[in-house]
Amino acid sequence: MEGLATRRMFFGAMAAAAAVPLVLSSEALAAPLPDGVTPGVEFAFSAHVLLEPTRDVGRTPYGIRRRIPIIGGTFEGPRIRGRVVPGGADWQLQRADDYTLIEADYMIEAEDGTQIHVRNRGLTNSRVKGATARYARTMPEFEAPAGPHAWLNQSVFVGSLQGVTGGPPAVLVHVFRLA
Repeated sequence: MEGLATRRMFFGAMAAAAAVPLVLSSEALAAPLPDGVTPGVEFAFSAHVLLEPTRDVGRTPYGIRRRIPIIGGTFEGPRIRGRVVPGGADWQLQRADDYTLIEADYMIEAEDGTQIHVRNRGLTNSRVKGATARYARTMPEFEAPAGPHAWLNQSVFVGSLQGVTGGPPAVLVHVFRLA
């Protein structure tokens, strides 16, 4: 019986603590953040990704689905360079508000032959009529084998997309490591 009473007291105390709202003073909100809290940003690499023309899949219950095959390209940064392996795709879903969810899944190959899986998800307003500024941000995730490129597995990255005019369909993907 003693164990049951102890558990009841514990869960009662937890419920009471959860009911107390956390209130921060305006001084606490205005205070500078301690070192290490605000992430730094460092350039990782830029990729010139070659694409086939967009293929409309059609309207689904979630929006308008599109597929953009990835057929190659190159990438380069201070710690890594190589090529984009043909065969991936960017699956896009245009929502009712005309913002488009991006989900690209492909492989890159470093100069030393290391194969690295990339899954890059994000959001763009490239199809929003009347948008005053282009918004195209992503969150690339990498899966690299142990070795010189394992650093890609050990950080959070953000990216920005930039369209390429003239020539075959392509996009520039700029990738930054949050430090």
